[in-house]
Amino acid sequence: MAKESKESIENQPESTESSQAFESIPFAVAGVAEQDVPSELIVQESTGQTLANERRHIAKSATLVMLGNLGSSIMGMVRQIVVVAFGASIAGPFNAALLPARTFNDLLINGSVGGALIPTFNDYAAPEKRDELRRIVFTLINLLILVTSIVSVLYLLIAPQFINLLVTGFTGQQKLLTLHYSQIIFFSLLALGPFAVLLGALFALKEFGWPAFATAAYHIGIIMGAIAGGLLAAHYFSYWYLGLAFGVLVGALGEIVLLLPGIRNQHLRYMFVLDLKHPALRRIAKLYPPVALSFLVTMGLVFLDQHLASLTPGGGAANTVALNSATTLIQFPVGLVAAALSFAVLPTLSEHARMGDTERFKQTLLIGFRVGLLLMIPAAAGLIVLRGPIVDLIFQHHNYTHENAARTALALQNYAYQLPFVAMDQLLIAAFYARKNTIIPVAVGMVSILGYLVVALPFYSTIGMPALAFANTVQNSLHAIILLVLLRMTIGHIRIRELIPTVLKICVATAAMVAVAWALQLLLGHFRLFSLDRLLGQLLTVVVVGGLAGMIYLAVVLALRVEEVGLVKGAVMAKLGKR
Repeated sequence: MAKESKESIENQPESTESSQAFESIPFAVAGVAEQDVPSELIVQESTGQTLANERRHIAKSATLVMLGNLGSSIMGMVRQIVVVAFGASIAGPFNAALLPARTFNDLLINGSVGGALIPTFNDYAAPEKRDELRRIVFTLINLLILVTSIVSVLYLLIAPQFINLLVTGFTGQQKLLTLHYSQIIFFSLLALGPFAVLLGALFALKEFGWPAFATAAYHIGIIMGAIAGGLLAAHYFSYWYLGLAFGVLVGALGEIVLLLPGIRNQHLRYMFVLDLKHPALRRIAKLYPPVALSFLVTMGLVFLDQHLASLTPGGGAANTVALNSATTLIQFPVGLVAAALSFAVLPTLSEHARMGDTERFKQTLLIGFRVGLLLMIPAAAGLIVLRGPIVDLIFQHHNYTHENAARTALALQNYAYQLPFVAMDQLLIAAFYARKNTIIPVAVGMVSILGYLVVALPFYSTIGMPALAFANTVQNSLHAIILLVLLRMTIGHIRIRELIPTVLKICVATAAMVAVAWALQLLLGHFRLFSLDRLLGQLLTVVVVGGLAGMIYLAVVLALRVEEVGLVKGAVMAKLGKR
C-alpha cells in the first residue's frame, strides 16, 4: 500500500508545561471533605488529575491532527478522482511515476520524522533553546536542498533504464509517459525534503494545526495541474498531459507555504547555516541509519510491488490504477486515525521515556490503542460491506469504467482487513521511537516483508492484483503483532488484557452495524431510486446505508458504555469551540 505524505482549527502552540490549554476531568474522593484529605489522597488526586489532563491532551491533539488529515484525505481523494477520470492509460503511468520521488524522499528524510527528528527536536523544544533548534532545523534544510538538487539531476540520466524495469508490463507508450512524468516529479524533492524537516520541528513543538492541513496543498497542486492540462488540451497543446506532473511541483511548494503561519508562531525564522558538527546532527545520524535501512528495504519492496502489478493478468496499467485508487480510500482512515494518533502521542511518549516514567508511558499507549480500535474496527468493516457503492460513487466517471471500479472494490476489500492492526502498529512504532529505539521497528519491518513475499510471489501471476493487496495486509498485520510482543519483552507487562472488554464491545457494535448495512443494501436494492447503475442511487446507498449503520454502531457502543466515545466526543467539541 503506497504511503502518502502525511497530513487548522487554531494556530496557538500547545504546551504540556501548562495545563491552562486543556480542560481537566474533575476528580473527587467520595465522603472526604477537601480540608480533611490526607497527604496520600492528595498525591492520588494530583496523579489522577495529571493523567486526566494527559488523556484529554492526547485526544485533543490527535483530534486536531485528525481534522487536518480529514481535509487532506478529502483532497487526496478528489485528486485521485481527477487523475483516474483521464483513464488507465494516463492514470496508470502517473501513479507509477510518483513512486521514485516518493520513496526516495521517504528514504532520505521523510521516514526520519518520527524515528529521528521529532525525538531529537523535542530535546530542544524549550523556549530558551529556540535559537539552537533553528540552527539544527535549517542546517538540515540547507543540506537537503543541496543533496536533492544533485540527485534530481542524476535521476534524469538513469530514469530511462529504471522506468523500463519498474513498469515492465506496461505498453511502450505507457512506459514513455511514465518516464516523462517521473523525470519532472523527481524535482519535487527540493521542496518535499525541507517540508519534512519543518513538519518534524512543528510537531515536536506541538504545533499540530498547520502541519496537518499543509499536506492538502500537495493534492491541490496536482488537481490544478490536471485542470490546466485539460484547458491546454482544449487548445490542442500536444503536451497537455504533463500538467499532472507540474502540478506535483506546485503542490510540494504549496505544502511549505501552508506551514508558514506555524513557523511564524514558533519563531523559526530562516537561518543560512550548515553546522554539520552540531551534537544534535550526530544524534540524528545515530538514530537514522536503522530507519534508512528499513526504508531502503521498503523502497525495494515498493518497486517490486509496482513491477509485479505491471505484470498481473488483466492489464498492468489498469491494475496499477485499481491498487492506487484503493490505497487512496484506505489512506483516509489511516491518515485520519492511525497517523494522527501516532503523531499526537509521540511527543508525550517521548517525555515519559525521557523522564523514565514507564507506568505513564504504558497508560498513554493504552489510551491510544483504545481510541484507535474504537475507530478503525468499524472503519474496516464499513469499507468492506460498502466497498461496491463507495468505489462506484467516487471513481466510476468519464474514462474509468465499471470494470475498473470492480477491480478497485476488490483491492479495497483486501486492503481493509489490516486497518485495526495498522492503528496499533503506528502507535507501537511511535512507542519505540519515543524510547529512541529505531532498530527494533526496522528489524521487524524486514521480517514482516516475508509475509508479503509469501503471498505475492506465488500468486501475482494467477490470482493477480487482489493477491498483491492481500500480501500488503499480511505484511502490515504481521508487523503490528511482532512489535507488540517485542514491546512487552522490552518494558514489561503492558496490560493488554485490559483492552479485551473494550474490544469485545467494539466488535459487538461493529457486528450490529454490518448486519444493518448488509440488510439495508438487500432491501433498498429492489427500489429503482437506489439502483447502483445510476449516480443518484450510488450516492443514496452510501449516505442512507452508511449513515444508518454508523448510527447503529454509535448507539451500541454508547449502550455498552465504551469510555473512549466520551473522550473523542469531548476532544471534538473542544476543537469546535467548546472550551
